[in-house]
Amino acid sequence: MKKRALVIIGIAAAAVAILVLYLIYINVFVNKHRFDLTHAVSGGSEYRSIAAEYSIMPSYMWSRISNILLEDEFIMSDHLLEGRLAYQDAEPSGKYLLKDQSLLLLKYIASGERSEAVRLVKRINRDMRNGDGSYRGTFFKDGTEDKTYSNSDELMFLKAYTEYYSAYGGSDDLDNIKALIGIVFDAQGEIRPEHLQSVTYDSTEENLEQEGSPFEFTGVKISDIDLELISNLEKNSLLPAGSYDKALKIVQDALVSTERPYYAYAYTVTDAGEIIYIYSGGGAGAVSVSESLKTMVNLAGAGKLPDPVYHQFKANLINDGILYEYYYLTTGVSGGVELFGSYCDALILARYKEDKDLYRTICAMIAPRVATNKQSKALYLIFRDENNRFRFYGEENLKIFLIINGMFSV
Repeated sequence: MKKRALVIIGIAAAAVAILVLYLIYINVFVNKHRFDLTHAVSGGSEYRSIAAEYSIMPSYMWSRISNILLEDEFIMSDHLLEGRLAYQDAEPSGKYLLKDQSLLLLKYIASGERSEAVRLVKRINRDMRNGDGSYRGTFFKDGTEDKTYSNSDELMFLKAYTEYYSAYGGSDDLDNIKALIGIVFDAQGEIRPEHLQSVTYDSTEENLEQEGSPFEFTGVKISDIDLELISNLEKNSLLPAGSYDKALKIVQDALVSTERPYYAYAYTVTDAGEIIYIYSGGGAGAVSVSESLKTMVNLAGAGKLPDPVYHQFKANLINDGILYEYYYLTTGVSGGVELFGSYCDALILARYKEDKDLYRTICAMIAPRVATNKQSKALYLIFRDENNRFRFYGEENLKIFLIINGMFSV
């Protein structure tokens, strides 16, 4: 009997040990306690068909991205393809941006590539995480030291990291996420200000494209206020209650005017607690269209973008025929250089608004920069022509790939 009792006790102990190991596995590796995340809905497969009409082929893009831009588990910031002349060798940048790795991580999560996602997060935490829990915005292959970062960099990664934790993460990842939140947000749930630069201009000056006088200030970019992210963090008790409502009011009040339906570049807070908006981020007397467009995307993703603002942006884009750098407050016209990198944001805006007409228009604007040479190893990637050489940017190609596939919000 004693021997039988010992066997039973041994079996029970083994069962308890297995149960304990299972619970550790669930809580640390599988992460049973996932976040409750809400995402914007951005349409269905018909958007892939529209893009394909303009040779934007997501079914091929990933293989080209992985062959040209993926290196050492990271996505490169850019790659200059070899030229026609013998001495014009290919020039991979050897530069890796945190925001690009965030997009890559979203891709892996959306397509269910667990091992790749886990490997990427480990690599980011090894090479791009600073000792205080912040994340550097840039990492160089040659070992060049760069510990600088911005709110934009870290907020993009924070969004991807919360998705990762909810899908595959463990307790260490949650600790990292909480540390990063403490760096980017203050105790009241507001984004901490950072050093920014703007310009002033003489309103009597007739030249709208004057450089203006630069000045530095401490503030928060309006485009950094990701309403979906803040809502999800608050809902999961990672930011205090009321954080979303405060953020939403700041963004909504950043509208220049009903006659000038674009959004301010940044805001700063006076010693008396008054919010002051800074409208110009680059050109004197002009709104940065790229920054304003990102704000529109944030509002649209939360279902809060006013229809008149959207319709005016759409009309301006269609009438201009291209996406210009600036919207001049004094005249209400657009100007400056073409914003090649911002067509991605215009695409996601069209998807959030379920506007197939605008989506088709933007695809037509991108189409002339799609590589269509059947012999090119970059076939179907989006390029930029730089002195008759073709450069491919990781962010632009990966972002368009995600948007067209409906994977941008996972």
